Amino acid sequence: MTVIKGVAARVPEELKAAGAAEVPPAAALTAAVRRAVLDEFRTRAQFAGRVAEIDALLWSRAGDSRETVAGAMTEHLRELRLLRVTEPEENDRFVVTEGEGDAFELLSPAYVDELTGKVILAGQLRRIAGPAGVRGGEEA
Repeated sequence: MTVIKGVAARVPEELKAAGAAEVPPAAALTAAVRRAVLDEFRTRAQFAGRVAEIDALLWSRAGDSRETVAGAMTEHLRELRLLRVTEPEENDRFVVTEGEGDAFELLSPAYVDELTGKVILAGQLRRIAGPAGVRGGEEA
């Protein structure tokens, strides 16, 4: 719904920029809507990427600062429809950075845009010896 509202707000700007008349031809309207949709998704992707980076940094930090902000960030992620993935079952969402063994330790979560299904920020895993499993295990 947020994306649709953003597109609707951008269409008049795009028509004005294209110099469309009072009643624009179908081609001008189509082009304006297309530009508005692309601009809105680009803006959302940039913003969502920044929020995911901030949350990943806070998530990886131990101590009081992480706990203080964690609740607020989780709520922001939900409102933006960003999924924080902390389980390595979705291997295509993570990069294995180092280590040896059959199990994984979560270094940082992955973030997925629920609207598009695209990975916004890949998570990081480290291989460790021991039973299969991962430290952590929640989704926002």
